[in-house]
Amino acid sequence: MIMKFLVYGDLHLKPAGSGYDLDKMVIPPDIDAVLILGDLIHRAGEDDIALAEEFVSRFAADLPVIYVPGNHDPASTEERVVESIKQAYSGHEKVHQFDQVSVVGWGCEKRTLYSNLDQTNYEALDPHGVPHKHRRYTANKIADKIEAACYDVICGSKTTGDAVESLEIEPCEEATFHREMAVVETAYRQLAEVLEGTEDVLLATHVPPYNTSFDRHHAVGSRKQHLEFVHLGSIAIKLAVRTHDVFGSLSGHCHSYGYDVVTHDENQPPVHYLNLGFRGIATLRVSPQTNEFVFERANTE
Repeated sequence: MIMKFLVYGDLHLKPAGSGYDLDKMVIPPDIDAVLILGDLIHRAGEDDIALAEEFVSRFAADLPVIYVPGNHDPASTEERVVESIKQAYSGHEKVHQFDQVSVVGWGCEKRTLYSNLDQTNYEALDPHGVPHKHRRYTANKIADKIEAACYDVICGSKTTGDAVESLEIEPCEEATFHREMAVVETAYRQLAEVLEGTEDVLLATHVPPYNTSFDRHHAVGSRKQHLEFVHLGSIAIKLAVRTHDVFGSLSGHCHSYGYDVVTHDENQPPVHYLNLGFRGIATLRVSPQTNEFVFERANTE
C-alpha cells in the first residue's frame, strides 16, 4: 500500500508580505496527510499565529495535518495554531500512526539553535586550517569520523575517552568535548524513547540529520563565514535513524534542497533523506514495505 503526503518546509510566512501567496495554494487530490516541517511562520507573534491558523485551516476538515515546530515557531507555537482546527495536530515528540506508516515528529523548543557538537571548537576537527579548495572534502571526511565516533560511544561500547583519542581532541578541549557529547547523548535518548517500538517510520524533523549533503548553514557567505562547509545537522537524529526502523527522514531548517539515499546496514533497506529547502513544497509517495519513496517538488516561484 502507498501513502501520499503533501510536505511543506520553511515557508516563513509573514503577516506583512509573506512572499508566499496563500490564495495560490494548490492541494493535490488523493493526499492522505499534510506534514509541516517547521518555520511555517517567521515569528511567533499573535499576527503570525493567526496567519498560520489561516494556512492550516485551508486544508479539508478530514485531512490530517501534522505540524512540527521549527526554531522560528518553537513549541508550543504549533499547539496554539492547531488547537482549534479539526484533524490538525502537533508533531513534536509525537507518533502519528497511519495504516502503512508511523510518522514520528521531532521539532524545536527554542528559537536559537546551537550545534550539538561544534567542531570549530576543536583544532583537529575544524576544516578551516586547510586551503579553501580542500575544505569541503576535509569537512566531509571529518563529519564521517565524528559520526562514527559518536555512534561507537552512544550506540556501542566505546567511551568518550576513546572518542577523544580517535578524534585527536587536545587536552585543553576535553572538558568541552565531554560536555557536548553528553548533550548529544541526552538528545539521542529522548528521541529514541519516542521511537521505541515503532515500525515503518517516516521521521519528520525541523533540524536535518547530521552528515548529509544538505546540513550546512544557510547564512554562510554573510554572517556565518566561519561555518562554511561545516556539517551542522543533529547527530542525535542521525544516530536515531540508524538504530531504529526509519525508512525515510524529512527535514528543513538549512534552506538547502537535498536528497540522499544511504545504506547504513547491508542487511537493511537504504534510508531516504530529503530536505526540500527554503519554501519547499512537494508531494511524497511512500511505501515502507517496498521502500518506495517518490517525491515531486512544486514550483514556488
